[in-house]
Amino acid sequence: MKSLWKSILDGLTYKDLAGKRQPRVYTIITGLILLLLLTAGGMAALNRYLLMSRVLATPVPVSITAQATETSETEVPATMQPEDGTAIECPTDSADWSLTPTYASKNYNVIQPACVYQGLERTIAWALAIREGYSRAEATQQLGFTAMPMRQVKTVTIPANAKGLADVPVSFIPPNPDLTEWRLDANGEAAVTYALRGCFRTSTVVGNRVEIWGGEYPVICLVVEDAENTHIVYSLNGHTYTSTAKPMRSFLLFGYLPEGDGNWVWLGTQNDPKLEITDPQANANERLSIATMYDSHPWDAKWLMDAHHLVMQPPPENWRSMTDENEKQAILNGISTGQNGAAP
Repeated sequence: MKSLWKSILDGLTYKDLAGKRQPRVYTIITGLILLLLLTAGGMAALNRYLLMSRVLATPVPVSITAQATETSETEVPATMQPEDGTAIECPTDSADWSLTPTYASKNYNVIQPACVYQGLERTIAWALAIREGYSRAEATQQLGFTAMPMRQVKTVTIPANAKGLADVPVSFIPPNPDLTEWRLDANGEAAVTYALRGCFRTSTVVGNRVEIWGGEYPVICLVVEDAENTHIVYSLNGHTYTSTAKPMRSFLLFGYLPEGDGNWVWLGTQNDPKLEITDPQANANERLSIATMYDSHPWDAKWLMDAHHLVMQPPPENWRSMTDENEKQAILNGISTGQNGAAP
């Protein structure tokens, strides 16, 4: 061991004429390099500590000198505000939108600017209203549509993972303007929530040309409908019928129509998949996380009231006991007249 230590010591130092040990030149240089590395590492650690201290600190209110317009927490402004304060209208030409993939999906993208979603939300509000006791005609009038924002199609083409495109069958709601329905939980409260699952362009660039496969809808969005209701109440032409229901998740498709003021229309509900909701809390957490990822938020009865001032219409008295099959048949006869393929 002594001979090993002597060899190391002789390699790092030498004896001068007076017999004293002196460090060799490369030993001094190596020592200086190590000192610099330790100093740099210490500074980096100190900077990280200071940065994390600011990140984890209690948020400090920011003073904004420009006058802000008070808006609802759930509403998205229809205009963008640049630094010079000049209002810019939200672009209605979908070619001016940016669709960016997320880590959750390469096919379903987030749209920027986010103000584009306000047009989609208006149609979502219509879908929510007809689940809360407004007839199709009433919801159309209340939200300022000239016609019901829906189309009756048999299939919708969507991107499929690693399989190109897929034509998925869809069903549509009964378009009878006088039909009224409620989706209620055990306490008689509204129980339907919608949430965005991403959007996609209905065209593909192949070589030096663009292939359009979405028809008149340049952009389509996928929205989940979480119907956590235990009962569905239908009313039409003085007839009322209540059926039981399981909480289910469905997937809805909405297409963008560029003409006019840029309306979104409900293209239908995918026939498959339909998933039973067994854990409402876990389902709600997942719904919120995905919607936030797409720069959006869930849309429910509270949002409908806050954003559009539409409160659920009161359901008929004793609605739980209205299970007469004759009433059911009378309603089915009313909604099926001239409406082939429609389904509640």
